[in-house]
Amino acid sequence: MARIENKYLFRKEIKEDLLRDMKPYLQHDYYSELREGKNYTVRSIYMDTPELTTYYEKLSGLQIRNKYRVRGYNDLEPEANVFLEIKRKENAYISKDRVPVQYSNLDEFLERADLNKVRNHTSQYEKRLMAARNFIYYFLRFRLKPVINVVYEREALECRFGSGLRVTFDMNIRSSLVQSYEGLFVENGMEVLNPTHYVLEIKHYQALPSWVPVIVNKYNLRKEAVSKYALSVEWHLENRVLLQST
Repeated sequence: MARIENKYLFRKEIKEDLLRDMKPYLQHDYYSELREGKNYTVRSIYMDTPELTTYYEKLSGLQIRNKYRVRGYNDLEPEANVFLEIKRKENAYISKDRVPVQYSNLDEFLERADLNKVRNHTSQYEKRLMAARNFIYYFLRFRLKPVINVVYEREALECRFGSGLRVTFDMNIRSSLVQSYEGLFVENGMEVLNPTHYVLEIKHYQALPSWVPVIVNKYNLRKEAVSKYALSVEWHLENRVLLQST
């Protein structure tokens, strides 16, 4: 189901104040609640065409576009799952296709389009297979390749009252250039993109609850088109790293 996604870049010093004001309406989601520090690590290898089409579509403000990535979480564990994702933007709405694959089978899945490598999620299996076919189609059509690994810590909260509202604080955003998917869980060589700021994301299906704009205005937050992938590409370009070398 498509949802609206609003993003804000804010000074990290006000994070605890923001969280304090939001907590009466929110609770930590299942995955944050499991973690001692109430946050988990998100790892995404973004894929793009040899011409960096995805990056330039974002730069041009194209209102209908896709992003392609391999996403994992926390640290590498035996039989760890990763997720092949197509994130779709259609004007103000965001939707996502997601395919679970065992990390050790990832290369084989991509090289051979082996749908037997898709993890069986019982009632979700047919839906996952369709998403896997879509991913392979774009992977082959656009000659997608791994470009950048983007990693950050995420503290995720959801509405206490079941509205579907989701709020995330993304912190310590860092990235490195990659040539393969082997570096998904590797921290060496990471460059912090913006050490003074975090990213707040507010995602919702329905109209925003009235308390959200009150808090946003209190801290003078301004909605921005923050793309972690685009920010990472720009950082490496500004530092004279040729993405074509990947």
